[in-house]
Order: sequence, then structure tokens, then C-alpha cells
Amino acid sequence: MVLHARGIAGGYDGVRIVDGVDLEVGAGEIVGLLGRNGMGKSTLLGALFGTVERLSGAVEVGGRSLTARSPDRSAAAGVAFLPEDRGVFPSLTVAENLRLARRGYRPAVDPLEVYPTLRERAVQPAGTLSGGQQQQLGIARAILAGSALVCIDELTHGLQPSMVTSTFAALRAVADSGVGVLFVDQNPDLVTASCDRVLVMEAGRIVLDRKVEDGVVEELRRLLVLS
Repeated sequence: MVLHARGIAGGYDGVRIVDGVDLEVGAGEIVGLLGRNGMGKSTLLGALFGTVERLSGAVEVGGRSLTARSPDRSAAAGVAFLPEDRGVFPSLTVAENLRLARRGYRPAVDPLEVYPTLRERAVQPAGTLSGGQQQQLGIARAILAGSALVCIDELTHGLQPSMVTSTFAALRAVADSGVGVLFVDQNPDLVTASCDRVLVMEAGRIVLDRKVEDGVVEELRRLLVLS
């Protein structure tokens, strides 16, 4: 397993938003995490990778223990975590943002081929990009940095449909090279079309962990209270 987490509890000011979560992501596996707003998805990712207080539990990436509140240790283990705020440096140019993400690792895809707009806007400050373009830049940075695991919160937020297709194709190529991929999204159809396994969170816990197969979309819709 690339990611191995057990008994994760996390929250804010000692208040548990997520509690008792076990989660694994294998090498070459794409895992989608779904759940209604406020169910703890972003808190869980932050607790795993050091941006949110982890109150209990253990996390390993590639056999390396990640201590609580240690985003630097996560990065050193080959984890690229893209938070919901996209994680770009607004005062730096697109090219500078991408340069900072490179860690001597060559991913299976070139993000500039996936997102050609980033090449065209290489000298533009990232903060002046549109929301969708900043999302492209954030995902590109994650692909460049994630030698073991790419983790993205709200993957398709702001992306045009054509860019969604390109993004999923890129992540599949990344996974096929042996990198684990974990992402949050709101659309069960997109998730099941692109993932090997799907998780659902409810009230801070994982209530479904299933391989993608016939019938799983209907089960997801029931859990997510979708028509």
C-alpha cells in the first residue's frame, strides 16, 4: 500500500470532525472520496497530510510514518496534496509555481501537455488566472510533485468539461506508472467512471468502501441523497 491510515481522528481546537477513519490507497490505484458538504472530507485529508490537527491515529506513506502537523514530512515522502483553495502562490508566475513543484521526479505525463493554457500563460502571475486556470495549475503542481501519492481536494472544481476529461486521463496515466491517487469530488458519475474504488463519508466516518462495479452508482446516489 502507498497510503496506510488507521484510526484517524481530526478536527479543530480539539473538536473531532473526523473520527475512527481507516483508509488505504494502493500503488497504481485511483480512489474517489465522496460525501455531502460538511461530512468531513477536507478535514480528513488535512489530518492525513499535516494541515489540520490530527487528534489520534497513524499514517504511513510507502512505509514512512507521517507525524501530525508535518506537511514537510508528507512532501518528503512523495505526497502531493492539493487543498480546496488550490494551493498556488498567487504572486509568483505560472512558470515559477511549476518550478517550485519539481522535486527531481519525472511524472508519466507532462502537465503542460494536459493544460496547454499554462504554457501560454507562463509569465503571468498565478493570482491573476481565472479560477479554472488556477485549478489546472494546482493539479499540474500535484502531478509534478507526487512521486508516491497525488491527493486532490475538489478535483473538478472550476474545470471545463473538456479539461475534466483530460485531467482524468492524466491521472490514469500517473496511476499506471505506480503512483497512488486519492481525490475528493461531488459527482458520483464522474467518480465511478474514473476510479478503481470509491469511498463515502458521512458524519466524519467512512460508511462505504467499494470497488467500482455494477450497481455502485445507485448505492452512491442513495447514500448521497441524490435523485
